[in-house]
Parts: sequence; structure tokens; C-alpha cells
Amino acid sequence: MNFLAQKRKHILLRESPFNKTEHRAFSDDYFKQVAKLIGAGGWSIHFDENKSYFDQEARRILKLPADYSPSFQFALDFYAPESHVLAMETFEACKEGQPFSLEFKMLTYHQVPFWAKVVGAPMYNEDQIITGIHIVFQDINEAKSKELELAHSLEIAKTQNARLLQFAETISHSIRSHAGNLSLTLDLMNSANGSEEEKELTGNIHEISKSLNTTVADLNEIVQSQIKGMTNIGTISLVDSFKEVTKKLQRLIQERDVEIYTDFSEVPEISYVPEYIESIFEKLLSNAIHYAHPDRTPSIDIFSYYEDQDIYLMVKDNGMGIDLTKHQDHLFQLYRTFHNRAEAKGIDLFILKNQIESINGTIDVESTVGTGTTFRIKLN
Repeated sequence: MNFLAQKRKHILLRESPFNKTEHRAFSDDYFKQVAKLIGAGGWSIHFDENKSYFDQEARRILKLPADYSPSFQFALDFYAPESHVLAMETFEACKEGQPFSLEFKMLTYHQVPFWAKVVGAPMYNEDQIITGIHIVFQDINEAKSKELELAHSLEIAKTQNARLLQFAETISHSIRSHAGNLSLTLDLMNSANGSEEEKELTGNIHEISKSLNTTVADLNEIVQSQIKGMTNIGTISLVDSFKEVTKKLQRLIQERDVEIYTDFSEVPEISYVPEYIESIFEKLLSNAIHYAHPDRTPSIDIFSYYEDQDIYLMVKDNGMGIDLTKHQDHLFQLYRTFHNRAEAKGIDLFILKNQIESINGTIDVESTVGTGTTFRIKLN
């Protein structure tokens, strides 16, 4: 470099708004503020040192104690169990030179889960050998939770719409069938020969009328189950709600000599629609009693519990059971029955599933023919 070039470089550096030291200080402070504003923390893993390092923002997000010294071996401790496989596969690929940008469920130091946007890239030394991984992660828990909640709500709406469409088709088919039978019977009456034939056809009209009334009553029950109680969510005692239901079913319970065991100690109260809780108890209790195994005393276990911060209700019986290989896809459909019982209508499970899912819950079934059935209801 000639003399003039050297002098120009010296002047430019001297007249710069900030020299290298000032520029570094400005950058460090600037990026720290940006990281704090967007909730992003830095995490570097060094293979040669077998150590991990967290910056101050990462320590804040992970709620690390001031004296906490991270270790490479315990890196997975900050990822939720369901994210372990993806995290390991991603890190292995990054060790081979593959950068990544993914969403993980992470854990704080106190094992509180949160969603994070995690971006990582391999670190290279002067010889272009990968010596570690540099990670930046951002707390996106609030946005991700809303996204998952919206996706869950859309899935529920999709499922409900499918069931309601099936319900409408079934009711429409049933009413058309009644109308067709009635029209045919009236035509036959017009051409009837003698009072005996007219009497028989009149009896048919009464049966059609009775069946039509039943269909309309079912329709009314289903509609009412959907519209009532949605604005009536309150704190409910599961013990008190269960007692109310057993009063209604007292005669049936005594006639069948049913043994019922309950334990609501883990979750004694819940914020829910009172009518829906009673509906769950009543429909599953009566279902278990009606489908009791003929060779043993009916026994029903009911209890509430927490699982992954969600509230569950379990109803387990030792009844006849359901062949899920045959009926899994039809279990909650309208007018589907699985045992030869004259009084079975096939609407209770349809109503139950719609009620539960209308408040973002789920219902799952496990059953073995001849052994019994277990219903697991996620209430929130």
C-alpha cells in the first residue's frame, strides 16, 4: 500500500464516528437489547471442550440459577421428552454441517414446558472443521399455544361438522322412510277390501306415528344437548354432581346390585358445564349397567386425575365389552348399537362426544369383548 493510501486509511479510521472498540461495544449492547426485546437467547455447544455456554438472555428464559454451570451431556434436559428424538436427530445433522430452524417444546430449569423457535448452525475453526453448534432460541410459547389452540378448535369444528352432517343425513333418511311408509299405507287403505285389512293398516299407521315421534324426540334431545349450558360454565364439585346422578339411577343400580367405586380426591372440582358433567356420569353409568356381563356382578370404577396438566375422568366397567375391531369407526355415530338390546337407541354416545368436544375435550375408548370397557375423558 502506498503512502497516500496509508494516510487515507488512517484519516478514515480516525474520523469514523466510532473506532473498533467503540463499534464492538455498540454492537454488543445493541444486539443484547434486540435479543431481550424479542426474547432470544444464545446457546453454544463446544465439542472440543465438552461444554455448553448460555448468554444472559438464555439464562433468563431458562430460569437458570446464577451459579448454574451447563454441561454438554445434559443438553437434552432442556427439551421436553416428546422433543428428544427430533432434537437428537437435528443436532446430529448439524454436527455434519446441516443448519436448522425448527420449533421445539423446551423446558426451563424447573421443568416448566414452553415452545421455542430454535435456530442452529455449526461452528467452524480456522481449518473449517466443525467444533460445535451455535444456537439461538426464542420464546414463542404464547403465539404457539394460540396456534395449537386454533388448530385444535378447527379440528373439533371439522369433526363436529362431519358428525352433524351424518346426523342430518340419518334423520333425513329416517323421516323420509316414515313419510314413505305412511304414504304407502294410506294408498293401501284407499284400496282396502274389508274392515280387517283396514284395521291392520290402521295399526301400521299407529306404529309409523310412534316411530316418527321417537325420531323427533331424538332430534329434540340432540339439539337441546348442543344448545344448553354453553354460557353456564362454573366450578363444579364432582362428588356432588355424581351424587345427583346416582339419585336418578338409584332404582337401576339397586336392581342390578351394581358395585361402584369412586375417587375424586386428585381433582375434586372442575370449571365445566354442570349439565355436561351430569350427562357424562349418567350416560356412562347407565351404559355400563345395561351392558353388564351376565355372569358377574357389575363393577364400575370412576375417578378423576391429572395427566400432563390436563384433567381426566375415567369410567371403567367389567361388562360385556365392545369389539373395537368391528365397531371402532362407528362407536360414536348416531343410531349405532353394538349389542342386542331392544331399548338401545344409539344416541347417547353421539351426544356425549359432541358435548365433550364442544368444550375442547376428548373421549377415548378401550374395550375387550367379555372383559369390559374403559372411557377416558379429557375435560379441558
